[in-house]
Amino acid sequence: MKKSAQQPEPCVGIFWLIDGKLIIDTTPVSKAESYSTALNHPTSHIDYWTRLQRSGAVLPEVEYEELPRGRVVFDGRDQRLKLYADACILRKKDVVKKLLRLLHLPDDTPLSTDPHYKCYLCLTRRPSNDE
Repeated sequence: MKKSAQQPEPCVGIFWLIDGKLIIDTTPVSKAESYSTALNHPTSHIDYWTRLQRSGAVLPEVEYEELPRGRVVFDGRDQRLKLYADACILRKKDVVKKLLRLLHLPDDTPLSTDPHYKCYLCLTRRPSNDE
């Protein structure tokens, strides 16, 4: 992935949305870890969450998968960055724009839900007749 001298390098990474605030951990694509056909952030959600709990940045009684979260990867097959996130995040266009900006992602970055990224509320919510 080429980077312009004028623009920061895009990043892969993990993130959560907690009470309207983003918590993000990133790696520039050039330093990302190979994972199958993708380039990925080397730190898992669970490992980073444990560090956040130890530092007091998040509540120790809250598990990492309870809150809306997501990940950005570089898909080697498509040669594109992709953002996967909980639907609670993807519905918030201002948060998505902020993620794109903070991770230096193109505006046309594909956005998608993923079975891995469903918060407690999404898992327990009953579908309405509109869904």
